[in-house]
Amino acid sequence: MEAITERIFTETSLESTSNDDPSLLTIILDVSPKGWFNLRNQITLQDITKSLLVFVNSHLSINNSNQVAFIASSPYKSKFLYPNPNPQIINSKISQGMYRQFKNVDDVVLDELNKFIEETSENLQDESKTKKASSTITGAISMALTYTNRMLTLDQSINTTTASAISTSSTSNSSNQTNSSSATTAQSTVSMKSRILIISSNDNDDLLNYIPLMNCIFTAQKLKVSLDILKLGNRDSSYLQQASDATNGIYLKIQDPNGIIQVLSTAFFVEPNLRPYIILPTNSQVNYKASCFLTKKPVDLGYVCSICLCIMSYIPKENKCPACSSEFDEKIIKQLTKDPQVVVNKKKRKLENGNDNNES
Repeated sequence: MEAITERIFTETSLESTSNDDPSLLTIILDVSPKGWFNLRNQITLQDITKSLLVFVNSHLSINNSNQVAFIASSPYKSKFLYPNPNPQIINSKISQGMYRQFKNVDDVVLDELNKFIEETSENLQDESKTKKASSTITGAISMALTYTNRMLTLDQSINTTTASAISTSSTSNSSNQTNSSSATTAQSTVSMKSRILIISSNDNDDLLNYIPLMNCIFTAQKLKVSLDILKLGNRDSSYLQQASDATNGIYLKIQDPNGIIQVLSTAFFVEPNLRPYIILPTNSQVNYKASCFLTKKPVDLGYVCSICLCIMSYIPKENKCPACSSEFDEKIIKQLTKDPQVVVNKKKRKLENGNDNNES
């Protein structure tokens, strides 16, 4: 039996262990007061946060090199709750009865979220800020993508733990030359995976900025980051459906928020590279409606700028694109804006007149 186990450990190649790459999970929590007020009889924001922290701790326990980030989004601004730039807050969270990283994440997120909610409630009392309030989900997604890009390209320390473990196991029974080459291979094969989970309770799609959201979708596609959507509330979000479908993410609307921990641990716990092998909930009915750049309202039929693909429900009087200021061709504008006309087939009339003369 010992001979079998020794052969397993000594003959294990780097290809079998390359799947143990670190993963970055970024959570965006929408704390819009109106959306959570509509859910007051079903679940509270505090319960949702506790379930998300359990989900985060599960992600961290899978691999000691896994990373997490937590962003809160309100109608006024978006803010990083974790990682917190203040090192004193992180270093002070130590408990003997709990894993240190779990304790850091839980306490920092809860403390910063309480402060963020207090700031949001103060802004609600200001009428001038309330009138200008809109969804900042697109800004939160931009922050998450920026942080993801920095972690993937600049911060190389995230790969040291897994890479050193792989190189140590693969070089224990080899010569010095083999050790150096295998260590280099281990460092090069380790790469971080990333995904973003958005929890939204907002039922008003008009508050979302369509063009910035599409820019975020294109960036996520380039970085190969999946956008997972956990939708709460009464209505589906067509714009978030497009974001999830375009990035090979999961969109799921929950009818009963009390079972959110079960949904998080099943549907959203699977890494994107393993999803093709697992049957996951899908959304086949995606509404790909667009939003007008001028009126900010969804349109079924409109005009598109050939330069920047800006969508308009009507052509501006200046005959210029409102996004890139490109001048439109006057001939094309006349063709697009002219009234419909009934085309008369003259040849058919001549034939009919000729038949009438012959008969007479």
